[in-house]
Amino acid sequence: MIQHVADTVLPVLAQAQIPNPAPVAPPGSGKVLEAVGNVKWGAGIALLVGFFIGLLVWAGGRWVDHHRAGKVGVIMMLCALGGGILYGVGYQLISHFAAGA
Repeated sequence: MIQHVADTVLPVLAQAQIPNPAPVAPPGSGKVLEAVGNVKWGAGIALLVGFFIGLLVWAGGRWVDHHRAGKVGVIMMLCALGGGILYGVGYQLISHFAAGA
């Protein structure tokens, strides 16, 4: 009987004494966030440039009646649109799955 009480009371007392400090960013983490922000900015610009280059390739292929270039341009535009969707939704997806872990 005494062993049963010790098994239930001691873990509760041990949990009450363990502090739970708030998370603190490590030194230099501002530079990492700045680098990630620069990469994110570059990715957004690359998606826009890829879409408009695809538009030019598609229009050029249609203009000179080169069907393969027209298809490549359409694929470039669709990839840029898909990348833009992932760019916009990616943060929410990562945050959702990270919060569930």
